[in-house]
This record gives sequence, C-alpha cells and structure tokens, in this order.
Amino acid sequence: ATPLPACFCTRICCLPLRKMAPTEPAQEAETKGAEGGKLQKPKKALSAYWIFTSKVREEVSKEIKDKNGGKAGLGDIAKATTARWAALSEGDKKEFEDKAAQDKQRYAEEFKAYQEESDPAGTLRTKYAHLIPKKPMTPYFAFSQDAAQREKATAALKEAGTEAGMKQLTAKLAEMWKAISAEEKAPYEEKHKQEQAEFLQKQKEWQATPEFAEIEAAAKKQAEQQKEEGGEEAAASPPKAAKRGRPAAAAKARAEEAKGGEQPSPASTAKRPRKTTSTKEEPQVAIEAEVLMEASKAGLEGMLRNLAARPEVVAAGKTSRDIFKALQASGGLVNPAKRVLIGSAGA
Repeated sequence: ATPLPACFCTRICCLPLRKMAPTEPAQEAETKGAEGGKLQKPKKALSAYWIFTSKVREEVSKEIKDKNGGKAGLGDIAKATTARWAALSEGDKKEFEDKAAQDKQRYAEEFKAYQEESDPAGTLRTKYAHLIPKKPMTPYFAFSQDAAQREKATAALKEAGTEAGMKQLTAKLAEMWKAISAEEKAPYEEKHKQEQAEFLQKQKEWQATPEFAEIEAAAKKQAEQQKEEGGEEAAASPPKAAKRGRPAAAAKARAEEAKGGEQPSPASTAKRPRKTTSTKEEPQVAIEAEVLMEASKAGLEGMLRNLAARPEVVAAGKTSRDIFKALQASGGLVNPAKRVLIGSAGA
C-alpha cells in the first residue's frame, strides 16, 4: 500500500499520523542536529497506543481502501485504529505497553544526559535546589497571602454582590493594599526587612560552599563555550555591508565625502545612554527539585515554570506539587490548570 502523506493539521483525526515515530534516518538527524554536531532534545517517549497505531496504520488503510474503492480518509483510519485498540485484550496490549515503558525509560535517560550536556549549570542548580536560599516574599505578596486579609477581601466582594473568584480577589487585595496606611503596612515591611537580612546572610553562607563553586565553574565554562560558538558563527558570516557588495570602510568614506569632508561634532558622535530596564525579580512559587525532575520527564517543565511565575498562582499560595498535579489533570494545558488552581483557592 502507498504510504499516506505527512499531515500537519491540528485535527484530532490526524493525530495518529502526526505523532508517528520517525524513521531511522529521521531519528539520526534529530540526535545529530542539522550540522552533525549540535545537541538536540531527545525524541519524546511514545505511548502504547501510538506504538500500536504505527504498527497497524498501513493494514487499516488498506482494508478501508478495499472497502471504499481505493479511498481512505484520515478520519476513517483514526476511527478504525481506535476501535482496534479498544478491542484488544489486556494481554495483547501488554506488548505495546512494555515497548512504551522501554521508550519512556530511554527518554528519561536521554533527557538526563541532554540536560547535563546542554545545561550543566542548570542541572547542578536543580540538584542543589534544596541548598539554595529562597528570596523572601515582598510586603504586598505577604499581605495578599495573609488569611485574615483574604477573608476581609472575600467578605467585601460578597457584600458588594460581586463574584469572589480568584481574579476578583486578587484585584480586591491590590486595592486594599493601596488603601491602607503606612502604619498598617509596617508589619509586612518589617517582616520583609528581617527575612531579607536573613536571606542575604544565608546567601553569603551558600556562596562559600563547594556546591556553589561547582555551579559557578560549570556556568563559567558554559558561557565560554557559547562565546566561542558565537564567535565562530560570526566569523563564518560576512558583515552586512560586504553582503550588499559595499565594503564598510568605503561606505563610511563616501558618507563623509558627501558631508563635505566635515568632521563629525562631539555631540553627534557621543553615544546616547542606553535605557535601563528594571531587573527586579518577581516572586514565584518555589519549585522543588523532585517536582522539577518529574515535570521534565513528563514534558511539562516549561508549563510548570510558566504557572509558577503567575502572580495569581503565587497569591493563591499553591505549591509546585499542586501546580504539577493540575497540569497532569489538564493534559499539560496551562489555562485549564490555572483555573483549577485559582478556582479552588477562590472558592
């Protein structure tokens, strides 16, 4: 049977075709990368169902074509494949479940090696996450997580006949924080100062440990390698002026000649000061090393970090384990997971 063409649409009926395991040459290209030297992320593990699909797809396609005069729609193939899978006994499914378990183990090992190779400093930070001091919450976030203040905000919303969801609660707490006096803010600010002083002391002690030195050495080596790679790429590509067939020096000389040979004034040559951007780090949910590793294996690390940095999730007082469970329940979808987290908090 003629193999079906690759499909890149987002319809559910086409998922079995898009999720199919790549051929051996494709897998080799994934591992080696476009230039044969760059490290690529390992191929994600396939489920038992997808492995089964790849085995029976051509057979199912042929059966449908024989019945429909040579035509086999993607939806028909998907339905027939799903029906076959549902009809399998637990014993028959075990073959594919065992292969899926092996592939999952393969992915875990390859992903660990990939992390250690591509981001050694990040791997060490995850390893020593339990030793790294955590920054204290800002006075406002401490206020927003105060149970008494949250009760006041909820009561005020209900009294006004407003929905007391997480979004409304967060907005009300922000309004309350702006409205209270300096004396009322003082306890939160004093606590923050105390915790900040403790954090700086712990940070100083942490920076004297061999674990910190190990991370710093790995980060320095990683930065040097990236700099070397960047220099090689820059050397391999000609300057923009040269690409256009206009040497940079000649272009500059013509520009000065057009100005009548006048020397540029100091004011025109002075570099304008760059605008500085705020580097203030926003509070976020501390991610436990064990949770981060589980999320990485499940392909949910990016979504976990995304939700951990959301102010409403931080304000809800959720842990990294809560976030990970919500992501698992939502199939890795960020917004549904967020609704579960803040919905339960605001209820």
